[in-house]
Amino acid sequence: MSRFERKILFAIGLSVFLTLGGSIFLAGGAVREVYRVGVNERFGAELVRGVEARRGQIMALRSGSEQVADAVEWAVAAEVTARRNTSRIEGRLQELLQRYDLVRGIRVTDEANAEIARVSREPDPSGAVMRTTTRDRDVDAGGMKLRVAVEVAVPEAYFERLQDAGEVADVYSRLQRQSASVSDIYVWVFGIMAFLVIVVAFLIGAIVSRRVTRRVTALAEASRQVGAGDLTVTLPTGSNDEVTELTQAFNDMVRDLRDSRARIEYMQRISAWQDFARRLAHEIKNPLTPIQLAAQELDETYDGENEAYRKKLEHARAIIEEEVATLRRLVGEFSSFAKLPRADLSPSDLCDLAHGIQDAVPAILEDVGRGTPAPVEVRVTCATEPIRVRMDPMMLKRGVDNLLRNAIQSVYEAHPSGGGEVLVRAYRTEASGVIEVRDNGPGISRENWDRVFDPYYTTKTEGTGLGLAIVKKVVLEHGGQVRLDRAPEGGARFSIELPLMDSP
Repeated sequence: MSRFERKILFAIGLSVFLTLGGSIFLAGGAVREVYRVGVNERFGAELVRGVEARRGQIMALRSGSEQVADAVEWAVAAEVTARRNTSRIEGRLQELLQRYDLVRGIRVTDEANAEIARVSREPDPSGAVMRTTTRDRDVDAGGMKLRVAVEVAVPEAYFERLQDAGEVADVYSRLQRQSASVSDIYVWVFGIMAFLVIVVAFLIGAIVSRRVTRRVTALAEASRQVGAGDLTVTLPTGSNDEVTELTQAFNDMVRDLRDSRARIEYMQRISAWQDFARRLAHEIKNPLTPIQLAAQELDETYDGENEAYRKKLEHARAIIEEEVATLRRLVGEFSSFAKLPRADLSPSDLCDLAHGIQDAVPAILEDVGRGTPAPVEVRVTCATEPIRVRMDPMMLKRGVDNLLRNAIQSVYEAHPSGGGEVLVRAYRTEASGVIEVRDNGPGISRENWDRVFDPYYTTKTEGTGLGLAIVKKVVLEHGGQVRLDRAPEGGARFSIELPLMDSP
């Protein structure tokens, strides 16, 4: 699966999972709330029955306490009637206290509210909280009027349970009455939240997809511009996916088209200049011999004795012969440029070419120095390993010789007494074999860099301006490139780059 597909699937999956996750979260919360509260009829009925049962239990305890009080009253009355006095009534009260668990204490008073007897139970060791009530009974026995106060205790937990059950039943009753409105609220909240989640998921998907579609749209627009002939288009690359790879391939294609068009246009211009040079050489070459012969004939056939006139003839003949020689040299250069053959490429080693250039250095130095070797230090270096390229050794050597000759002339003019340096270096890069010529001369002005390879363009007082044009034509026929920039030594640096044989 490609990275582009993973991005699209991630955006879609993110949208789906966000929507589904939000829905599950809200639905789960609603279900949990329903089950926690238990809003249903069976649960309500059980709550009502529980409350009634608690209330019945309390009523039973109350009834029991009344019965216990009555039983104590009867027992006290029986005891007083039987004995006609209250001397031993306290013992009877102790027996009653032990018999009835609900009784916490018994107190007997007379008509004047004077205490006759009193018994009470020890506090509960468990520490349980008890709710106590007093049941008063009037006793008329044996002619005595007594009041019996029976203190009855009931655990507080019974009342708390009854209160809790009543609160739960009350809450349930309110929920049951409001169940319809609560359901509607949940539905609306769920709907709104689901809508918001879907909107957020849609925005996220739109943002991710727009980043992709915007780049695709830019690529389509750039393709239309290239189709219209604009080869200066370049698209930015930033991500790491198939769209970026496609954009990079598009940029490489446009650059190759731009280079190919520039190469074709340059070769067409060179062809036109070659045709012009061929015609020019033909037109100039034909009248040179008659001009030279005519001058020689005038000088040789003069029989007069006027020495001044003879000297003028000899001087004119010398000027004519010198200029004819110059024109013949120019015609030779034009003819050589016009007859420049196509490169016959074969596997070769750039280091062999560098060694051949080193052998030609003395002759070039002597030619530049006009018979005396120019005082310029020329160093030729090459990599230790072979640099395999496809080239025409003779043609490429001719081009490098032109670069070397120009460099030597430049530093010789700048350092006529010595100190000039020229470096010829062959090396390899990742995909190219490179041979460069650089010097410490005055260099070439930056504004002339784009024109130095045009035919007949030169900044020298002498020369035809064909040397660098020949170099570029030779390099282009090798499928390479020639570049000009500033050398580290301060002069010019010409670099010829040729594709390696083992490069893709």
